Amino acid sequence: MSVLDVRDLTVSFTGRGATVTAVDNVSFGLERGEVLGLVGESGSGKSTVGLAAMGLHDAARTTVTGSITVGGTEIVGTPDSALRKLRGARIAMVFQDALAALSPFHTVGAQLAEAYRLHAGTGRAEARERAATMLDRVGIPAARARDYPHQFSGGMRQRVMIAMALINAPDVLIADEPTTALDARVQRQVLSLMSELAKESGTAVLLITHDVGVVAEMCDRMLVMRGGRDIESGPTRKLLTDASHPYTRALIGAAPTLSTVPGSRLPTVDDPEPAHAVRGTERASGEGAVLAEVADLTVEFPGRRGLWGRRAQPVAAVRGVSLRVRRGETLGLVGESGSGKSTTARVLAGLQRPTTGSVRFDGRDIGRASADTALRRELSRDVQLVFQDPYASLNPRRTVEEIVTLPLRVHTTLDAAARRERAAELLGQVGLDAAHLSRYPHEFSGGQRQRIGIARALAPRPRLIIADEPVSALDVSVQAQVLNLLMDLRDELGLSLLFVSHDLAVVRHFCDRVAVMRAGTVVESGPRDEVFDDPKADYTRELLAATM
Repeated sequence: MSVLDVRDLTVSFTGRGATVTAVDNVSFGLERGEVLGLVGESGSGKSTVGLAAMGLHDAARTTVTGSITVGGTEIVGTPDSALRKLRGARIAMVFQDALAALSPFHTVGAQLAEAYRLHAGTGRAEARERAATMLDRVGIPAARARDYPHQFSGGMRQRVMIAMALINAPDVLIADEPTTALDARVQRQVLSLMSELAKESGTAVLLITHDVGVVAEMCDRMLVMRGGRDIESGPTRKLLTDASHPYTRALIGAAPTLSTVPGSRLPTVDDPEPAHAVRGTERASGEGAVLAEVADLTVEFPGRRGLWGRRAQPVAAVRGVSLRVRRGETLGLVGESGSGKSTTARVLAGLQRPTTGSVRFDGRDIGRASADTALRRELSRDVQLVFQDPYASLNPRRTVEEIVTLPLRVHTTLDAAARRERAAELLGQVGLDAAHLSRYPHEFSGGQRQRIGIARALAPRPRLIIADEPVSALDVSVQAQVLNLLMDLRDELGLSLLFVSHDLAVVRHFCDRVAVMRAGTVVESGPRDEVFDDPKADYTRELLAATM
């Protein structure tokens, strides 16, 4: 008998007079000690299945039919008072955003101890001891039990969440995108830890993710969802090599790997089997004229104020960095969170003043552009940014036309009719329709919003585009669409790009040259193939080993 058995599950939400079916007749089973990957894009119903298994939906607005049993105990229709006894004891969940899931007002030790006492019925001393043991098991010193969640890194907070979920050795662990926001090395550490601890206790794991690489690494079986339905399931190895559904094949092929041919067109849901013609693989000759460069760049930020208003020593975010971006090439800037990638990019964009070192664009010193109005205006035309978050980077109160034409109003003398015509042309370039000009950002998907951001960046005809993690917040198929688009535009318009990312597989696929940053310094740089095939720095080899 399956430890988690889902049969004919349907979940519908009611609001504003309409009913939306998020999960439609989904069925699967999960055996003790097994890891099942629930795969699909945003909106496919994955997280809804996980929340339904925990009995966490709002009963007033949600209709759940079918059956969900945990060790033979029915979840659907069971009163919340009874479900509270099950949650944490027999079924537990690790959420995507650990900072939001943990209480900011209590120490991590107190939260772990409470989770144990509620179900084990022990005293405070035994619960504290159990909490310290679990922290040690997830690689966190027991002394840090007195610290609060904000005092931990993202990876350590996720470790705390895993410790809390497994402290009572539940029958089922549901992990909802547990590593999406983490760097590759931390992601591997967290997944390995979760897998190891689950196997020790015989816990079955339902891993909810859109990352097929994670499923390949972790899961015994996978179930693919689309539009609320389960469209294909089976052993992971079989589906990865011989999937029958075109959507499954598109998801598997959409995320580039270290073995994907650089510059090839990635499959998408709309185009699951594209021609894999290689484009741009001979671009990285290194002979083009230098367009933008930083030399011996250092950026320091003031230290925090301590007692009596005294400031600590300045914090160096970037130390002695030298980089060059040549005309028509794409430089990939790689590193984990806090390595200084985004700070370096902001300096090149003229948004951050360097502490020391030189910053030049097209041969001119732009290090002090903020003090020269004319230079700053010119730089804002020639250097444009595409941001990581397509939801936060677009003004929700402006139409697409207003968003895309703003750079034209600032940098050109075009009248309103000409600006609208140019905006329609730009939307066409990024695969959208001119009819979208009158809409607002909330009316678009994440991938479409990122396309709007790219259209805005292209509006003043820049010579350099700085893309700061432009695809890390997107589903793999949408990521493939955006990468294909950027490659098309780069080749068509002869753009130079600084591509900031922590995803080495994406960088290898997209970039001509690569610079690897760690703790504010460049530890290695060179042509793409040289860095990936024969890395010189130990840190680069560690990053490559952690890439799934």
